[in-house]
Amino acid sequence: MRRVLPALLCVAALVAACGTSKTQPPAPDAPGVRVDATVDWGRAQLAEGRGRPGSVLDATRSVAGVRTAYGGRYVSAIAGQAGDGSSDWIFWVNGLEAAIGAAEVRVAAGDVVWWDRHRWAGRVHVPAVVAAWPRPVTRGLGGPNRRISADPPLAATLRALGVEAAAPAAVSGPRVLVDGAAELVDRDPGWRAAVADPEAAGLTAWIDEGGARVWDAQRGRDVAVPAAVAVIVATTDGFAADDPPIFAVVGVTAAAAKAAAQLLARTPSVVARSAAVCLDATGAIVCRGGLGPIEP
Repeated sequence: MRRVLPALLCVAALVAACGTSKTQPPAPDAPGVRVDATVDWGRAQLAEGRGRPGSVLDATRSVAGVRTAYGGRYVSAIAGQAGDGSSDWIFWVNGLEAAIGAAEVRVAAGDVVWWDRHRWAGRVHVPAVVAAWPRPVTRGLGGPNRRISADPPLAATLRALGVEAAAPAAVSGPRVLVDGAAELVDRDPGWRAAVADPEAAGLTAWIDEGGARVWDAQRGRDVAVPAAVAVIVATTDGFAADDPPIFAVVGVTAAAAKAAAQLLARTPSVVARSAAVCLDATGAIVCRGGLGPIEP
């Protein structure tokens, strides 16, 4: 029950949509809290803007109209749109799911809030998403992380941000993993546990012995992605909201993982508004977590 409650609390706190018209992206150096609202696991953007620091609710109200219930602790609608019980609004702060509601989670300038209205049956609990890279490991929910275990080539990206990216000897704490699927399962207990139980880990894309797979919310099941040679996905070490984040770039081979990580380092937008992504041998996106396989 501990692993399910955070997502259910998010549903209870966030049943809503975030605007009816697409807005221009804010300047990268604009102050405030970035708030992004999408539907269907990032398929379409509804609203985006800079909100005021405070709570997630405060920041969201700066970007779109919000209606609440139960003393303000339950968001029943944003911009006039509400969930229907099977497709509801969930939010992540800096790529991490919160165990409490939007009125209680505090955000500061530089934080990123992603709201998405989607079918959550089968993935009630998605503790981490890749959309806010590198914030799941550098900021998280509790402020800056100054020391992270990270594999190359993404360790260099983190060091350029002033983060101490240690060698990947540690298997606890925030970490960035880049390796082949078999190698990661062998060397990282947290990742091994996630692949063994993707639903509990909230994985929306992964690679197992049969190849790449993606969660397709519309179909209500995971499906194979034969064209994929690498996935970029996140979870937490223990699958709870307050556990250390694991950001993983996983390939069918170690070389495929490294190539995907190099692409992410060059073009961070490859994971924008995505729970997870699958890449083919050319670097084209061939699946998105929750959406299922897509045409590159």
